[in-house]
Parts: sequence; structure tokens; C-alpha cells
Amino acid sequence: MKSDEEEVEMLDFDADEEVSNQIDEMLDFIDLSDVSDNSNNDKQLEELLDGSSKDESRVEIDASKEKLDEYKPSIKDFNIKSAKTRKIVKKAMLYVIIVMLLGFEFFINKTGDVLNNLRVYASNNQPIRIIQNNKYGYIDYTGKKIVNPKYSYGEEFIKGYAIVKDSSNLPLIIDKGGKEVVPTGTYFSVYRVKTDIIASKVTKKGLKYGILDADLKEKTEFIYDMISYSDDVYTYTKANSVGLISMDGKEIFNYKLTDNADKTIEVSASSVSDENYQRYAVVKVNSSSQIVNINDGTVVKGATLNEINAEENNVFYELNSNGGKRYIYVQDNKVLLESDDYTSLKIDSIETGVLKALTSSHTYEFISTKTMEQLKKGLKESETYYGDKVFVYVNHNYKKNKNSLVLVKNGEAYKTIEDDFTIYKAFKNGIAIVKFNDDTYGYLNEDGKLISDQRFIQVGEFDSYGEAICKTSNGYGVINKDGKEIIKFENEDVMMASDEVKKKNRASGGNVFYAVKKDNKYALYNSSGKKVNKNYYNDVVFDDRQALIKAATDTKDVIIASDGLNEINLTSFNTEYKAYDNYIIVKNEYYNYSGKLIYVDNARKESGD
Repeated sequence: MKSDEEEVEMLDFDADEEVSNQIDEMLDFIDLSDVSDNSNNDKQLEELLDGSSKDESRVEIDASKEKLDEYKPSIKDFNIKSAKTRKIVKKAMLYVIIVMLLGFEFFINKTGDVLNNLRVYASNNQPIRIIQNNKYGYIDYTGKKIVNPKYSYGEEFIKGYAIVKDSSNLPLIIDKGGKEVVPTGTYFSVYRVKTDIIASKVTKKGLKYGILDADLKEKTEFIYDMISYSDDVYTYTKANSVGLISMDGKEIFNYKLTDNADKTIEVSASSVSDENYQRYAVVKVNSSSQIVNINDGTVVKGATLNEINAEENNVFYELNSNGGKRYIYVQDNKVLLESDDYTSLKIDSIETGVLKALTSSHTYEFISTKTMEQLKKGLKESETYYGDKVFVYVNHNYKKNKNSLVLVKNGEAYKTIEDDFTIYKAFKNGIAIVKFNDDTYGYLNEDGKLISDQRFIQVGEFDSYGEAICKTSNGYGVINKDGKEIIKFENEDVMMASDEVKKKNRASGGNVFYAVKKDNKYALYNSSGKKVNKNYYNDVVFDDRQALIKAATDTKDVIIASDGLNEINLTSFNTEYKAYDNYIIVKNEYYNYSGKLIYVDNARKESGD
């Protein structure tokens, strides 16, 4: 922990900006944009060097209102008689001044960039929750205490605020500086929903509920008898009605009830594989069910007393009175298919636009959501490849006695390919793996083209970042979707950071994306395929969620933070740790991503956690 003498003085960024503005005004005394214009240069030279400028820019130092005499260099100081020589010297002096000014401006700009980055970096670090004697408090990224442990409960900070409870177990909200911005007594109850907060408070009409946004502003009025959250939508009760509130705080669905009816509402939403598509949900009010758009409240399937169940990608089924299932598929606020003819119905990817229906005779129908007709009658499951955006099926040309591959998106065939390969693995993240007749492999993009002519003996699927590990006869390497080599094919093994970690660190110059094994040792490489340090490791494991690597050498075991390559020592390679966005817990010790020990939880050590 830091002593008082070790505390770092905080930079005054407002003062820095003021100084920067003054410097900019100083630099404006000469027009550098027109250096190539000789007449303009000569004029500026005369004004600058002879002291005849009308705009007498100067730096003034205010010391008890006294001003220092300023000195301006003049060509007269050189006592040169030749007019031609004087002109050459004038130009030389101008260029020296220009270079000095540009250099100074470059320094100021770069310094400003560093300070600005520091400011942003600090603002992204949420306070860290700690527990002492069963009381909750918070420290900052350096380990300095923001709030002494005094609360009976405290959550992790979200968007700059945290819900805590005082010694009487009453809720309040604090900001990143530890200030109680919503004091005890403001709300009767508060609880988190993602970045929102559902709260209740006493109004003139009694205890009422409302929703606060991430900035603690009212997303809804406090007019509801109850608000709950389920499956990306809020449910409410208000007087003799129940309904839905969208995630942006709008009432989108209202159901009036009789005075004696139970005020219950339940929501069961279908999950979707692509977040760009609208979700629909079964909304059950008492014993009546209907299918509703949870973004705008549109009812796409009217109320029924039959039970309706939600499956994936907006497929639903209704249980008939005889126990049978009626399958329903919803898209664009319409019921596109409703049938009792199938024993199952699914769509693995909405974007493909292909429904897969199993009939009672155990045959499949592959139905276009655009035409609601079968893509090809008699198509067998073994002849299809269901990707995340592209559906592919095999079509046999009997005249040529040759197979072709048909690519389908949005329910419509858009490409037919005849080549000497078959689909080995369906499209994922825009790329399918194909297998050639000689048992080598390649990659096919959504345009139906091979990304390169290179053949591989082992292949991995592309991640969402657009890269894949594969192997040639020379060894393992990494390529991108354009077929470009990121890691050369000359290695015994390659490991790669997860999609999530890559996305978090794609803007970071110090990122580590790959661990490359050669001569039985691993080296770390960044997203550009360059080594990040000179170290070699016996073993390497990437964290799935955070930008961390566990690594072992002959002399030590460490956790390495990708950005900055800061190390945290471990007692062994098998030591467990917990990683959060801005801190790491190893046993009972808290570290920041700079590798600094910022807190020791003695209670955790005593309990053996």
C-alpha cells in the first residue's frame, strides 16, 4: 500500500489546456502555411527580423505587474552590407525559426496526446470493491481507499455508480469518488437490471416503482405498482392493467383486467442467434397467452388459452387440446408459418432464411422464408450444411454426373459452384472449410470464392475477428479472411486469444493475440504478427475473457497482462485466479493490470478462499 509521501499528485488537466491554448496563440504569430510563397516569406521576414510587425506577439510574465523587456533578432545585428547576402541570411533565419516552431509544436502535441490518453485511461477504471470485517468499501486502481469498508452491502461499479446499503440495510447510491449521490431515504428499494436500476419510492399516491437509467435519470415516471424484468423487457402492473415496458423506457403493451382478476404477467422470450434480428416473446396474462414483439409491443399472434412455448430464433409451438403441437415461425411482425404438419421446426440462423422442418414420416423439408416453399423437394439432411449466415446444399447434375454447391441466404439461392471440393465444415463467421480430392483443405468465402490457392493439411474455423489457425507441411500458422499470413507457417504449435479478448484489445498497441511454439518453447506475438518481447515460455494459457496470459518459464510462473506486458508472480502454474475488467485476485491479493499489488484481503486468506 502507498504511504502518504508516495501519493502521486493529480494533474490539473484544465490548467494544462489553458497553457496549451496560450502556446498555440504564440505559435500563430507567423503563417507557416505559405512558406513556399517567396513574396509572402520576404514580407514576413522583414516584419519578423526587422521588428516591424504590426502584430507584436510576445510572451508576458506577470510578476507583480512587471514586464520583462523582449528582444527580437534583427538582420541589422549581423552588420551585413550585401543586400543579396542579407536576403539569404534572412531566409536561413526564417527556416531555423520554422524548424524550431514545428519541433516545439510537435512536442506539445505529443505531450498533449499522452496526457489525454492518461486521462481517458484513468476514467475507464471503475473503483474496486473490497470487504473487511463483513463490511464493503472501495479502492481505486492504485490501491488508495475511496470509501472505507462501512457498508453492509456493495455491488461492483457499473457506469460510474454503485448501489450500497448502510448499517440499517437501507439502499443508497455512490459515485466513483465515494460521494453519496443518492442518499438513504431517497428510494425504498433499488436493484440492478444491466445498467438500469428498478427503484421504488413513496409518492403522493403511495409506494410506486420506476426505472432509472445509467446516469440515474428517470427513464420512466414513478407511477407503477410493480415493475419486474425478464428476457430484455420490463413487466409492470398499474391499477387494473398489466403490460410491458421496452428497454428504452416506453410502454409498449397494455392489457386491461377486470377488478377481480389476478394481476399477473409472465414473459418468455425466444433467443436469437443474431442480435440484429428482433426478438419475440410469449406474454402470458393469467391463463391467456399471445406472441408479442418485445421492442414495439406488436401482437403477432392473438390471445389463446392454449399454452405457447418459445424456442430459438423466434420459433414457437402451441399445445393443442389433443396434445399435439402447432409450430409457429415469426419474422418482421408477421407469422410466416403456422402448421400442425411437423413434429419439429427450427431455423439455426435467421439470416439464412431456411427453416428445417421434420415431418411425421421422418423426412426433412427445407423451406425458404422468402417464398415459403421448399428449396428443393426430396433434399436430404446429409446434403445440407447449415452455417451461421449461409445455407449450402448439394445439387446433382445428372447430365454431367457431377455435383454442384448451391449457396443460400435470406431464403434465396445466390451462387452455384462447380469445383473439385466438398464442404467440410459449414459457414462460420463468413468462411466455410472445404475439402479437396487429395484430402487437403481450403477456405471458401460467402462470395463462393477460395480465399487463396494455398492448401492445408489441418484447418481450424475462423473466429469472429477474422482469423484462423491452420497447418501446412512446414508447420502451423495463422491467416486472415483475405488469405494473408499473420503468423508464418513454420511452427510446432500456435495458440490464439479468444474472440472476446481480441475485441477488447484490438485498439491496443501492446496486445498479445498469439502464442507461437518453436523449438519446444512459446513466444508471444501481437495482432500484427510481431514478437512482443524476447522471452520464451514452457507453457502458455490464454484467459478466455480478459487480456491475460498465464505463462511458465524455467524460473517462474506468472500472469502477464497483454497491454503493457506487466507480470504478476504465481506460486505455481496451477495457481487459480479471478480476473475482472480492472483488477485480478490471486489467492487473497488484489492486483491491477499494471501488475501492482493494491490490496490484501486477510479475511479471504483466513477462510482459505
